[in-house]
Amino acid sequence: MKKWMTRITCIGLLMFVLAGCGKTTESADGMSGSCEDILQKVYDTADLDDSFRESLQYYETGELSADNCEYMLGTTDVSYSDSVYSVPMMSSVPYQCVILRLSEGEDVTAAKETLSKNADPAKWICVVAESVAVENVGDVVLAVMGDTGTVDAVKNAFLALGE
Repeated sequence: MKKWMTRITCIGLLMFVLAGCGKTTESADGMSGSCEDILQKVYDTADLDDSFRESLQYYETGELSADNCEYMLGTTDVSYSDSVYSVPMMSSVPYQCVILRLSEGEDVTAAKETLSKNADPAKWICVVAESVAVENVGDVVLAVMGDTGTVDAVKNAFLALGE
């Protein structure tokens, strides 16, 4: 009987530990899910025009890596534990959206300042983003560049998730 209780307890503990290994996390302010989940919620709820919404099928979405981090963020000086980016695969549209979950202990204000200071709205050949926004809800940071209407719609949808 004691062996069975020990086994059941061990199995329960193992399941608890394994459940904590996923990327789905929750900030102290309630922003839950992976960065990819958050991006999907933003796109689902943003007040985007029909042509932009249709073009999303041609956007690349992925995690930042050592190879693309500096290009996407303009810096490697921000520490994060989860990330997602969304960019047109081939287009003359100057747009990118990045969502980061900052590493534990990372200064959110300093990270936002670093991202704002290093954002390059003219990084594309021959086109320039009209607007740049860097916002946060707790330890989750949005950095988006594009035309003013799209940036405002994405920013507002992101901030609404934290309400």
